[in-house]
Amino acid sequence: MKTESEKYNKVLDLLRKSIPEIDSPEDIEREVIKRIATIHKSRLNLSGVIDFLFGWIYIGWVRRSLITVSMILVLIFIYQQGVILKRIDVLSRRTIVIDKENAPAPADEIEKMLMMYRNSGRRFSSKNITISERQMKELFESVNELQIKYKDLENLIEGDPELKKMIEKKLIENNRTKINL
Repeated sequence: MKTESEKYNKVLDLLRKSIPEIDSPEDIEREVIKRIATIHKSRLNLSGVIDFLFGWIYIGWVRRSLITVSMILVLIFIYQQGVILKRIDVLSRRTIVIDKENAPAPADEIEKMLMMYRNSGRRFSSKNITISERQMKELFESVNELQIKYKDLENLIEGDPELKKMIEKKLIENNRTKINL
């Protein structure tokens, strides 16, 4: 056994004492300098650009901060859309009333308005009351009739000076200047 370990030790000593021989140290020197020069050259490659642009994702606090900011922006957007939808809902429930003084609407115009209202599928703003088309027509006819009678009454008053003086006297007594209907 000693022979094997002695042989092993002799080989080890021989290897330790031997110095490697360099055939051409200038070639090795040139190769090392060339490799170092290529490392320092900054080439514009795709991986370098991606690392430069998205290197921040490896920083934890920056990533968490940006996620928090994006979540806040999404919540603000959702809140804004909710407010807009509420306002649109309120606007769609409003009834548009165009008041034409003493001008009776022709029956054709009322029928067109009724058709548009019926085709839109909407109801009056009150949730408990629904009015049929027949009731709506009767309402418009009675309003037209009242407007025509009021216009006739105004014409009658304007045509009779004694009646006009009497009505003006009554209005002055009641401290009014115009008839409230």
